[in-house]
Amino acid sequence: MKTISYWEHQGFGKADWVVIGAGLVGLQSARRIKESYPKSRVLVVDEHALGNAASLRNAGFACFGSAGEMLDEVARTSEADALGLYEKRYLGIQKLLGRYGAEKIGFQASGGTEVFSHSDSEEADRVFGSLKYLNSMLHAVHGKDSFEICDTGSSGMNVINRGIFSPLEGGLRSHLLYQAVREDALKAGVEIYEGMRVSDWQEDEQSVKVQMESGLTVTCSRLLVCTNGFSKRLIPDLAVAPARGQVFVTKTLGKLPFEGIYHADKGYIYFRELGGDRVLIGGGRNLDFEAEETMEMVVTDRFKNHLKSYMESVVLPGKSIEFEYEWSGVMGMNENRNPIIGWHSNRVCLAVRMGGMGVALSSWVADEVLHVVERDLGV
Repeated sequence: MKTISYWEHQGFGKADWVVIGAGLVGLQSARRIKESYPKSRVLVVDEHALGNAASLRNAGFACFGSAGEMLDEVARTSEADALGLYEKRYLGIQKLLGRYGAEKIGFQASGGTEVFSHSDSEEADRVFGSLKYLNSMLHAVHGKDSFEICDTGSSGMNVINRGIFSPLEGGLRSHLLYQAVREDALKAGVEIYEGMRVSDWQEDEQSVKVQMESGLTVTCSRLLVCTNGFSKRLIPDLAVAPARGQVFVTKTLGKLPFEGIYHADKGYIYFRELGGDRVLIGGGRNLDFEAEETMEMVVTDRFKNHLKSYMESVVLPGKSIEFEYEWSGVMGMNENRNPIIGWHSNRVCLAVRMGGMGVALSSWVADEVLHVVERDLGV
């Protein structure tokens, strides 16, 4: 039988808001609510430490979608949806930079480059032939071309000697971003408690009783769910599925012939240099979508070998690669990758389904959560 101490009951028994999920979205949303309603008690709870689902397990890309990825998005959804999603990601990065500054989050305005291996020549022709269409579609977002043809001949990669450059993209340091967001939330007066897994909740006309796996119950006026790829644990019929992303960092390789961030294979493979002498590489979910629709955060030999082979044949051809770091994180995906933001019920709000772009979307989503609260509650 699980028991709760008097002190736990006194310290956690009541709140105005409980936010489930201490990742980038949950913390920024909680901070926005607390800043707007400073007398409210806002608690953030998470079963993981330090946003461990994806916020500290991503690749540190500040990107909006490669040309190939955007064409895939148009085909999968619609032009309007693809345009809207690109704009949300772009605005989200601008909000992050405006709030914290480039230095504090380790942002480097390197631009992003999409490369094509020689076996992808048909895809390259398709994407190059669509650049005028894409630039015209996206021009309204930031008033300039989103994509430019660039020379990749000096990169040292075994790729077609033309790539597509996205000048507004860049890389950041995920640990610095998370640290900045967490400190910001705490400074605003948000309370953050980790190691607390929510098992269920009961909602009535006056409140929501949030049940922790430990046996503790917290009664709040409103509940905000920011669990992204883990959302089906709490809301099984939600249109968001877990999507594992596996990421690897090489041992020191010496000076690299390239810098910045890179996309390949419609954005499913991504890599970047770290510190000038290591390469981070991740992705490849399209190798086996079904197997990667999981909440299990492990690394598998199949994906490790796939990305190692890509490194040795395409990124640094002829070089023997060994990985020093390997991890996985869980994203929230759907055919429609636009985030779900709104009321699930009278007292339960959602901010989930970041579509693998939580870094870019998080600040924009937090603002939208506040707009939903202010509009629909009239407070």
